[in-house]
Amino acid sequence: MTSPTPLPRHRFTGIAVPEAVARLWSLAVPLITVWLFSLVASSISQAASIDLGYALANLIIVVAMWTFIGNSGVLSFGHIAFVAVGAWTLSLLTIPSQIKTAIMPDLFPFLTEAQAGPIVALLVAAVMGGLLAFISGLALMRLHGLEAGIATFALLMLVVQILTYWTRIGPKAGQSMTGLPRSFDLQGVLIIALAVIALAWLYGQSRSARMLRASRDNIQAAPASGVRITLHRLLAFTVSGALAAVGGAVWVQLNGVAQASQFSLDFTFTTIAMLVVGGMRSLWGAVVGTLAISALSHILGLLEKGVQLGESLISIPSGSRLITLGAIMVLILIFRPSGITGGREASWPFRPRLMPRP
Repeated sequence: MTSPTPLPRHRFTGIAVPEAVARLWSLAVPLITVWLFSLVASSISQAASIDLGYALANLIIVVAMWTFIGNSGVLSFGHIAFVAVGAWTLSLLTIPSQIKTAIMPDLFPFLTEAQAGPIVALLVAAVMGGLLAFISGLALMRLHGLEAGIATFALLMLVVQILTYWTRIGPKAGQSMTGLPRSFDLQGVLIIALAVIALAWLYGQSRSARMLRASRDNIQAAPASGVRITLHRLLAFTVSGALAAVGGAVWVQLNGVAQASQFSLDFTFTTIAMLVVGGMRSLWGAVVGTLAISALSHILGLLEKGVQLGESLISIPSGSRLITLGAIMVLILIFRPSGITGGREASWPFRPRLMPRP
């Protein structure tokens, strides 16, 4: 009587790493990608370097939006309100007092005399954005679905109207704040963007973010498991508002002029498009979507001005940039609703494999 044939044993091949190293990989890949993108873009031309600065500012804003939208699953149309507050705060703290007196005679006296260095002004802008997000979130974070989206849009409209018409904190309606000193060069903006990505990643690894994602995936079962949805949404909204204000402060430094009308629906649409195209459920998606849309926007902007190729001038009609971005977002929503990255983080590529061994 023959004995049964033994089952084959298996062994692992490949590179096995601790879970902590695999998690760090999801941070390292976005950081390295942004650094390489900046290195290449800054070496192309002066125009590309200018657009790179705005791309990094948009990246900060989109990452801030992901901090709330990606983890909670609640679409917000009001994050540009925090961007506006950050831009306004840094402008009021860095414009020389003589210029503020000339262009904003009705300004509060303490705002007229207020002066701070760029780093301190950046931190104050983050605090103001986080404070606005916390106060408004006490009411907004109790809402769900479409109601929450409409309420955040109302917050944006409210903030824009206050900045437009309240002359005690800004210029008269239709006028701009000018005279902003250029404090952050391209390298400084890159460092701030990398720091914001790291902070957003750290929040994403926290217990609060994990519980918030649990409520995103099953909002009915989460409360039964002890998840306090409103509390964790409020925390994410506050962190997101602070980071978005940092993006606004960086953006206004690059722009050199602050006006309430700049923080409009176009700004909101562009940043949401970047998040949707990349994949709104992952930090990696926010980075990929922003860089992809920024590169495409730069190319379309050149084509709108006209590009000389040999004896031919290639150009597209003005306004094609926004139309193209809208069409791309529609196509992404139809054919890949989860975005380019599929809503997944950058994962460790060297996965262990099971191989038979005799």
